[in-house]
Amino acid sequence: MALLLVPVGSFEQHGPHLPFETDLIIAQAVAKAVAERIGGVVGESVPVGVSVEHMDFPGTKTLTVDEFKKKILEIAEKNRDVAFINGHGGNNRSLRELGLRHANLTSLFKPYDHAGEIETSLMLYLKPELVRKREIRQHDFRWPDKDGWKTMDYSRSGVLGDPTKATNEKGERYFRELVEKTLKALGY
Repeated sequence: MALLLVPVGSFEQHGPHLPFETDLIIAQAVAKAVAERIGGVVGESVPVGVSVEHMDFPGTKTLTVDEFKKKILEIAEKNRDVAFINGHGGNNRSLRELGLRHANLTSLFKPYDHAGEIETSLMLYLKPELVRKREIRQHDFRWPDKDGWKTMDYSRSGVLGDPTKATNEKGERYFRELVEKTLKALGY
């Protein structure tokens, strides 16, 4: 039986220039590329995750940790050979605690950003039509330095990183690296 790859994302602000679905779009693209390499199949996505840290920004949706875990366990119970491809940092801890096969994309680069150079480059490569290029600019921010942080405490715009350094070419390179590191994280 082919491995089922389930993209997991979030629906949260990504600054003024990226769509709310950024984490899911990246996870879906990585899942598709991995599936093609290993003969797997991409399942239905989990589009909303644990985004409590972004709730100060209008439009953000979140699940509680318990709601998220329940949704993931329901998928795992119905599918014997499944791996979750997670594009949102707020989901990482829950996936680790569940002990299910997964790859946390935001753990594969240090530091991974939020609507900064990495995510903006990935979106310029994967879905350039969704990037509001006129809104790309530098933002004042600090990197979070503790658990339980809220994005607004570190960036009034919600951007962590410098999107002005983003390019389509970097996005292609980051994407290929994410695919390779995901394959390795899943044991391929």
